Amino acid sequence: MRKGQAIAFNFTRDICGEAQMIERAFGIGASALAEAVKLISEGLETKTA
Repeated sequence: MRKGQAIAFNFTRDICGEAQMIERAFGIGASALAEAVKLISEGLETKTA
């Protein structure tokens, strides 16, 4: 991928997000759907607290 092509898949918009994209590409880390669910649930927890 070239710079800027995968911005839609980098949920956290930082270097950790880029590392997670590489892990997903090689089947090492959690899937994009699992990470999205985690981010949404964390956001909901902070709003209710």
